[in-house]
Amino acid sequence: MSELAVNATDLHKTYSMGKVPLHVLRGVSFSVKKGEFVCIVGASGSGKSTLLHLVGLVDKADKGRIFLDGTDIGKLPNRRRNRMRCGEVGFVFQFYHLLPELTVMENTLLPSMVDSSAVGWVGRRRHRRTQAAKLLERLGLGERLKHRPKELSGGERQRVAIARAMINSPGLLLADEPTGNLDSKTGGRILDLLRRFNQETGQTIVMVTHDSALASQADRVLHLLDGRLNG
Repeated sequence: MSELAVNATDLHKTYSMGKVPLHVLRGVSFSVKKGEFVCIVGASGSGKSTLLHLVGLVDKADKGRIFLDGTDIGKLPNRRRNRMRCGEVGFVFQFYHLLPELTVMENTLLPSMVDSSAVGWVGRRRHRRTQAAKLLERLGLGERLKHRPKELSGGERQRVAIARAMINSPGLLLADEPTGNLDSKTGGRILDLLRRFNQETGQTIVMVTHDSALASQADRVLHLLDGRLNG
């Protein structure tokens, strides 16, 4: 089994802005060990989110290779990519992306439901609800299970997003500016939660941010500038 959770080599990504090509990534290479907490720092528009989308199987690189736990994701058929993205990678976003009509419990369970057939979900539902309740309790949301997002603070919404990302026990957690929509105090608490998951469970985390002070608390910091990554 590979000792690397992520191994990316020579990644290129270009988007078309009308007739003008926008070169977002220009040969990015990096690796992340299992259990490591790595922060990628860069200004807005530097390509941080694009890089996470490539690693998280949301998008595909124009050139280069990405291995997740030793698997070359560029060679996977779409169905396998979808299952890997849902079951083996967790995402935490800046703007939460919770479904407003669902409760805290229901939002948390979404990845488990997507990863199961209708018949399979019936058999797993009770266990998954128990698992979700324990996870939400750990995140300080035990009294919020039936609340909807509009009834929560920004910090609580982000904790629900973390629970949703963790419900399938993914090997890799990707966090895209998870504190960017929060005040500094609440953002610090969210980072503390991520750090605790990393230290207590060995969760591998790659977080992108523009905040160097927050990034300094990670095991290692990489800097993305002009489409290139520097350690």
